[in-house]
Amino acid sequence: MLTQPSSPAEQMAYNSLHEFLQASSQRVRPKAESRVNTTSHPNRTVREDPKMFRFRDTLIGGKGPLLWAGFVFLLHSAGLAFLFSPITGLFDKQPVIEQDWGLHFHHLASMEGFWRHDGQLWGYNPFFMAGYPSNTIQDLSIKLFELLALLLSALGLYPIQAFKLVVFLAMAAVPWVMYFTARNLLDGAIAAPIAALLGTAYWWNSLPREMFFYGMVGFPAASYLSVLTLSLFYRVLKSERAFSLAHVACVVALVVTLPLHFQPVLILVLPALVLFVTRWRSLNLKAVLWLGGGIFVSLLVNLVWLLPLFTHRGDDVSSSMVGQLALFLSSDPLTFLKDYLKPAGYWTFRASYWENGLRWMLLILGSMGLVQLMRNDRRDVGIMMACGVLSLFLLSYFGSLLPFFRGWQPLRFKVPYDLFLVLTSSYLVGLWREARISGLKSTLVSVLLVCGALTFLINLIHTESKNSMRLRTRVLPEVREIVEWIQVQAPKDARVLFEESGDETGFVYDGMYLSSFIPHATGRQLIGGPINLYNDRHHFAEFHSGILFKRDIVEFTDEELRAYFRVYNIGAVVAFHPRSVQRLLSVPELVSLDRRIGAIHLMKLNQPLDWFLKGKGGIETGWNLVHGFNIRGDEVILKYHWTKGLVSNPPARIEPVKILDDPIPFIKIINPPSEFTLRIGK
Repeated sequence: MLTQPSSPAEQMAYNSLHEFLQASSQRVRPKAESRVNTTSHPNRTVREDPKMFRFRDTLIGGKGPLLWAGFVFLLHSAGLAFLFSPITGLFDKQPVIEQDWGLHFHHLASMEGFWRHDGQLWGYNPFFMAGYPSNTIQDLSIKLFELLALLLSALGLYPIQAFKLVVFLAMAAVPWVMYFTARNLLDGAIAAPIAALLGTAYWWNSLPREMFFYGMVGFPAASYLSVLTLSLFYRVLKSERAFSLAHVACVVALVVTLPLHFQPVLILVLPALVLFVTRWRSLNLKAVLWLGGGIFVSLLVNLVWLLPLFTHRGDDVSSSMVGQLALFLSSDPLTFLKDYLKPAGYWTFRASYWENGLRWMLLILGSMGLVQLMRNDRRDVGIMMACGVLSLFLLSYFGSLLPFFRGWQPLRFKVPYDLFLVLTSSYLVGLWREARISGLKSTLVSVLLVCGALTFLINLIHTESKNSMRLRTRVLPEVREIVEWIQVQAPKDARVLFEESGDETGFVYDGMYLSSFIPHATGRQLIGGPINLYNDRHHFAEFHSGILFKRDIVEFTDEELRAYFRVYNIGAVVAFHPRSVQRLLSVPELVSLDRRIGAIHLMKLNQPLDWFLKGKGGIETGWNLVHGFNIRGDEVILKYHWTKGLVSNPPARIEPVKILDDPIPFIKIINPPSEFTLRIGK
């Protein structure tokens, strides 16, 4: 260190030496603000532009990946919003009318009715099928959306308005779900934004996009959330800390996955067990306790809807529905090849090869990525991912061969299967982008990415340019006329026999399940609906596409029709199928045509209308409510279905009694009071 001079001569010498040292420093050291990177080549040294160097740092490190994921999120969200027709339909109080969206509206409206009436989330529903326990086994795929919508309604939103917004946000979160999943599982700064991009492209390219239109909104969201949950499992297991944000996020994910859809158990269980085994030696007790506690908390929080589910599990007839309409099923052992090679996939709206392009890219890149994961230092992640891919592959393409899995509609598990491939593909692309793979393998990655991107863009343009999968919130005037006729002309003291239409007859009510909306709009009770096929055994009392009470309508005799119409207290009929119209109008002096709207025939019945098969009195109904008054007779039999848990106030002796071929008994009350109220619950 130089000391300060004490004389003028020393001061001059000191200044000269100081200037010399500064000049030497400038000659041997680059400026601090001039950051230069050099790359050696055999014959030259290339100096990279400092600005380009900083730009690359921004993309790969720091906030770059987060910004890329945010850009994908904004683009994806804008696209989702424009799927609503009109776009204001995303925010207003009108329900989406497309197909299963109508069924969700019915479930949400009934849950709201039960909650407003007596603070329950489920109860006795007198508006369909002569009464049944509603919101128990029927709406398991959207419980989370229903509960959040009901909660948000306390802020002043209409429940259906909140429901649409919650579903929209769940779908809009796809880029972030894939981003953080990759961050939790994979090495490399570039893998996370690539996963966000590929996971979002897959949503638009394949089954999740179609499910969104059709109203199957629970399963795709649950599939994306399941891979995130697995990644949080991994973070908790490898964490040395007793508490972190990952621990809390894991518990929250376990809590919300279950009410989002009940099938993710088949996605999560096997990969999670494999992860436990591969990390067995490094497991710590605190991590195991956190995961066990998370599962316990999830079950405890969800008991509010799980208990009614278990109570009425015997009413579930999903397996028989599979026989009536083969949704996401294929017993062909070559299903895998046909799904990837045929121009039309299984349960798809697209009749072209273009959808397969991105999926082939994910299959090849994902398989290569799995190999790389297990070769590198991420063998535990690689083994878990391989287990997920293999188990979901077998379930998707061969599960239909096993009776146990047929009711789960195995082909829908293509979604989580492809999401595992998205993650392993992202890992491989990250290695390629960071120049950690070379040669023929690097060339193959480049070619596959280009081909996948081109086929994705062609498929996207081809699909969206047709405007065939927009989510409408406006009904045609003709459909509105049907509803108005029911409200004005159908007797208030009787039910409407409503013929529903689905895929089997091309959704004749303008692409919607109209029966889902009618009781909520008119206050009338229906025999038929809320869709053409339902997973509840009470749905024997239904009418769709020429099928009445599970039989072809032409097979009924006049006497049988009269008997059923009396038992179900039918006062009006809405029918469209030629067999139905011809058979109903052929019954002498029973059915008369009142009006026609296109192919829809609106008819009235000529028979005494009464809510009692035995006894006399008056009946009023509401959500979880059958109110009898002015009751006369030693015993009465109501034209309403008996169900487990039904109680009377004041107490009365209630017995089930079978009528005709209906598998569900009707309500019989011994020595009834002159006035009573029937409901499910306390």
